[in-house]
Amino acid sequence: MPHAVLRFLPAVALAAALAGCSDEAPQSQTAPPGSSPVAQQAAVPFNDADVAFARQALAHHQQGVDLASLAETRAANEQLKALAKRIIDTHEPEIARLSGLIEAWGQPAPDDPNLEHVQRDGYISPGDMAALAGLSGKDFDRQFAARLLRQREAGVRIADAETQHGRNPDARDLAATTSRSQQQEISDLRGFQQG
Repeated sequence: MPHAVLRFLPAVALAAALAGCSDEAPQSQTAPPGSSPVAQQAAVPFNDADVAFARQALAHHQQGVDLASLAETRAANEQLKALAKRIIDTHEPEIARLSGLIEAWGQPAPDDPNLEHVQRDGYISPGDMAALAGLSGKDFDRQFAARLLRQREAGVRIADAETQHGRNPDARDLAATTSRSQQQEISDLRGFQQG
């Protein structure tokens, strides 16, 4: 899957979507018998928290893949390279899953791929990404670990909000998996920083 796929929703819209998510009535449609998996998923109840999670997690995962891709050629530390590969291998299928949920629910895809004017919890600005892309070796490793750590912590918060407020079983399952894997990555990154 190309790394320049769907990325972002403006912060104000996400905040509005999250503001009333826990009290929002579930939304669903009825899928006809023998319908496609996408149509069947659309028939499962979902709420605003599920939609906000899918869109935020899609943007978060895409930036995680973009960030991890830098480590493949710039990192000196083999542990960081292995962690970056694990992130890419985990996130690419999850990006497809998140995109499928958004499509199944009939929701618009995130439409701000550049993040230029959006400040978000844990997201790395285009300027910081460009600065990181200009580094290599130990300098890259230190900056990469610090930025990825903040990005992973934000991912846990996004996932935990879904497990608390979401209604869609597939979205909640993906959120729980994301939270566990990113907590492990946080532990690995802290180990690297202390070592």
